[in-house]
Amino acid sequence: MGKTLLDMSISLDGYIAGPNHEDGGLHHWYFTASNNPADLNQKVIEELISSAGALVMGRRTYNMGDQYDGFINNSYKIPHFVLTNQRPQRVAKGDTQFVFVTDGVHHALQQAKTAAGEKDVIIGGGASTAQQFLTSGLVDEIQLHLVPILLGQGITLFDYPEFNPLQLQRVRVIEGENVTHMTFRMAKRRIS
Repeated sequence: MGKTLLDMSISLDGYIAGPNHEDGGLHHWYFTASNNPADLNQKVIEELISSAGALVMGRRTYNMGDQYDGFINNSYKIPHFVLTNQRPQRVAKGDTQFVFVTDGVHHALQQAKTAAGEKDVIIGGGASTAQQFLTSGLVDEIQLHLVPILLGQGITLFDYPEFNPLQLQRVRVIEGENVTHMTFRMAKRRIS
């Protein structure tokens, strides 16, 4: 069975989005990667897409994609599980399969793992979703794409009241063009 991977782009000052949930340039590296075999960013993207079997996101992330006319050009041709309190009246445009989960992260992960089979489940959308998975101890690895930008304000990934320090083990660091890709494995025990 694959792992559960929290995957986020993050600024040097710890933000994963601007104050109004705007990108702030954090994903520029993803959309400007080339097909050049020497492009390390492209290698990271290809690896992530090929290893992914299912993706979990929050409702706000889903709504942001839907407001731009849906998920028509989505690179991830895998089931997307959306954590939500209420199902939308209509599903976003495009060929992406959405499953709306209203009964929490454990059920979302269970369904995503079943759909993913031997591949990874990617937690890829929204600070709240990421925080719920982290505090529930459901993340195996964290992959951060550190972008050399200081946003100064916005939505942080690791600033939440239920946080207990976690021990991480560095798996790898890849220096891409205008981004550093860092992967960490969750240690078996929490720091007390």
